[in-house]
Amino acid sequence: MKKKILILFLPFILSGMEGEKIYTKYGCYGCHGIDAKGNSTFPKLIGKSKNYLIERLKGYKNETINSNRADMMKPYAKNLSYKDIELIAEYLSNLKDEKKKKYYEEYDLSDAM
Repeated sequence: MKKKILILFLPFILSGMEGEKIYTKYGCYGCHGIDAKGNSTFPKLIGKSKNYLIERLKGYKNETINSNRADMMKPYAKNLSYKDIELIAEYLSNLKDEKKKKYYEEYDLSDAM
């Protein structure tokens, strides 16, 4: 049974790994951070929806977004293929904020029920 479950989730695991490689390869971490939590200047990407991230990256790539940050993002997005964009979006949308996770683990009541 465990092997069947692993086989079902293997494509999702591999796509997440690919997305992380692309995030690193194109230097996204330089502004958004290794953990994608951003900082006071650059936005947090962790936990954003996959569709939102795809829409934004495609907008930067196709130069349909005009904003103060668009000028910084366009050169990076131009180098991404549409497959790269999907893989990065998949990776980022599945990242979890470890602080929140730890907080909820401390108060997990599932065993008490």
